[in-house]
Amino acid sequence: MRVLVTGGAGYIGAHVSELLQENGYSVRIFDDFSNGLARRVKNFKDIFNGDITDREAVLKSMEGMDAVIHLAAKKAVGESVSNPLKYYTNNVGGTMNVLAAMSLKKVNKLVFSSSAAVYSPSERDAIEESDPTEPLSPYGATKLLSEQLINKVGQAEQISSISLRYFNVVGSSKVEFGDNSRDNLVPKVFAAYKEGKSPEIYGADYPTKDGTCIRDYIHVQDLAEAHLVALKQLELKEVAEVYNVGSGTGYSVEEMIDQLEKSMAVDLKPVTTARRPGDSPKLIASIKKIEKDLGWRPKATLKEMIDSAWDAEKGAK
Repeated sequence: MRVLVTGGAGYIGAHVSELLQENGYSVRIFDDFSNGLARRVKNFKDIFNGDITDREAVLKSMEGMDAVIHLAAKKAVGESVSNPLKYYTNNVGGTMNVLAAMSLKKVNKLVFSSSAAVYSPSERDAIEESDPTEPLSPYGATKLLSEQLINKVGQAEQISSISLRYFNVVGSSKVEFGDNSRDNLVPKVFAAYKEGKSPEIYGADYPTKDGTCIRDYIHVQDLAEAHLVALKQLELKEVAEVYNVGSGTGYSVEEMIDQLEKSMAVDLKPVTTARRPGDSPKLIASIKKIEKDLGWRPKATLKEMIDSAWDAEKGAK
């Protein structure tokens, strides 16, 4: 099977692409390399350098494909609040271009990279796929709109789809695949440490056990496995589904800092600053649905996630 992976040179995309290739899929990488890194795709021959907002480029890249894994998107929550138009143009516009190209080229299988940011703030211990979706940030709104587009266009064009709502992704399978975005907690802590600064905790007055935000963290390799099983499901039957992809366990920012200090063997001396716009107090995944339907379960512990992320950071050039 020939698979187009948009955003395939990105942090998550590279892990997904490599796993697909290891499992016998023929992979075409689509990336504009604005955030993606060439070193991550050095083992791939079929690379299409293009912008997801360029409809003609997306259409050209779709030639000869059997399925799409669509990851290309902007993903900084804070930036989406200050520059929402950039996010709607790139994320929603990009998804529209992918769907249009799939329709024209008769490609009928799509795995979409969505986000837990689609959910409303919740006091529940674990968020289920059927829970209310009222995103706090424009980023979350672009992911929800993209899901809705995929659903409606899929019905009309007979495109089977699985949208994966990622929770917080951590770790790396190898040095060159490490997260270079600096948008997420763990790489931000690494960056601050390397610059001799204290990492910032955005708000310590949330209604949580220690006042800091609680998040569900998943190893990027476990997430890549979820894409693989989703694609295999699309090969078996026509579906239109949404799944949470997390660990099912929540950790506060304070607890994450504690594990980071242990893995890095340093005293990070974090400082508390104001809340960040668009952040929910707590986001923990219920993963019962994906376990039941696809037989997927995460394997990595928090320590393994942080250790692998730090190993990649230390080895990065």
